[in-house]
Amino acid sequence: MNFTTTVADLIDDPQRVIDRTSARELGWAGVFGYLLGAFSLFTFLRFFSAVPPGACSFIGILILVLGVNFFFASGIHLFLEMTGACGNALKLFFLLGLTELFWSVLIPLGFMAKLDYLSPVTDFLLCFIVIVVARISVIRRLYAISRSKALLSISMPYAAILAGFFMVFTYAIIYLIWLIV
Repeated sequence: MNFTTTVADLIDDPQRVIDRTSARELGWAGVFGYLLGAFSLFTFLRFFSAVPPGACSFIGILILVLGVNFFFASGIHLFLEMTGACGNALKLFFLLGLTELFWSVLIPLGFMAKLDYLSPVTDFLLCFIVIVVARISVIRRLYAISRSKALLSISMPYAAILAGFFMVFTYAIIYLIWLIV
């Protein structure tokens, strides 16, 4: 399957595509989704000079996107396997890559934000919410679980990152107090 037929079939009948295609068939479409999503994110950030220009910045964003999504796919799969839902982690990783295609909406929204019609933060949050909703839909179909369990599985990696941030913040405050005293 090439990219366009995979995306077209996924739009037409998502349950059939998720059930009947192998992870190998979804592979190139998922990788292309990651590439296009990272490029769109890079372009949006370049509109507002948030990242330096060049291939190294794009590769850094691509590696960050792949790493975060690999962490999310593994955390979601681990949580769902521990709760008794059966699924495929590699297929989940590639389907998360297809949901990354929604970042491509950031480019026209970035043009509108550059013309002061919209806010860049609002554009980013809008795309982020659309991606989370799409991921909930993909997880529900892949693992055959309820919407609330899919939402819980999506929120677990975010909760882990937030807990890590708070732990580092607390240790930093304690370290600063220890330096002063």
